[in-house]
Amino acid sequence: MIELKNEQLKVQINPLGAEVHSVQYQGREYLWQGDSASWGRQAPNLFPIVGRLKDNVYRYKEQEYTLTQHGFARDMVFTVLSQTATQVCLQLQSNSTTRQRYPFEFDFRVTYQLQARQLQVRYAVKNSSEKATMLYSLGAHPGFRVPLTTAGEFETTYVSVSPAQVYGQVHLVGPHSDLAHLDRLDFTKAMALRHDLFVNDALILATAGQPTTVTLTEQASGHGLQVINHDAPYVALWSAYPAQDDFVCVESWWGLADSLTSDGQLVNKAAILRLAPGLTNHHQYEVAFF
Repeated sequence: MIELKNEQLKVQINPLGAEVHSVQYQGREYLWQGDSASWGRQAPNLFPIVGRLKDNVYRYKEQEYTLTQHGFARDMVFTVLSQTATQVCLQLQSNSTTRQRYPFEFDFRVTYQLQARQLQVRYAVKNSSEKATMLYSLGAHPGFRVPLTTAGEFETTYVSVSPAQVYGQVHLVGPHSDLAHLDRLDFTKAMALRHDLFVNDALILATAGQPTTVTLTEQASGHGLQVINHDAPYVALWSAYPAQDDFVCVESWWGLADSLTSDGQLVNKAAILRLAPGLTNHHQYEVAFF
């Protein structure tokens, strides 16, 4: 296990999936610690897809490939490229195993850095091919403890979004995106959490790529956190239902699950990103704890 530490934060990261396993701010654990009865993961990195494909398959250049929900990066061991007391860079490269499920040459890096009370997360996705345009999606899926203290409750924790406005909402029908019937999600004021908010899976905000900050605040103690997004076109809020438990995920997404009308062709996939040969895309978000 990799450990990063400064005067305010102590963070543990597992090379398996480059997944954060613990975030302690001033000695208090903020990250969900996992429970197989509801959700056994903690903060997986979603690559090269977000969500689920229809029947877990897609087609690319007349070949059919199988790829399960959220892709394979979360279940693969990353290599540590560099590490200091407050920063680590981990790498996953395409290989014979990944090519069986995803035919692109890539270099995927995740960098974690501590800055005062912030955990900064930076992604670099490089198309290592000299010829083919790379098609991919990317997502972050950190789960946070709610409530954070014994004084708090799930239902007395509030979520707010800045800018405070009405956002477009992408509904999930089963595991798939209903892009033909966008709804409206009112975040002009803070919303009290309830488990039944997640009866139809995640609440997906369409941000149009504008910078957004999602804040979770435990009313009783005043403790909480902010997830700061720079350009993620979608931000999802999720908790397990009906298996209710004490966590909420705040997820930055550069991609979506297959739409209800998906034809299975990767080039037509909803919200797919395109990366020219030899180029690198950068994505990032931060979490500030209080």
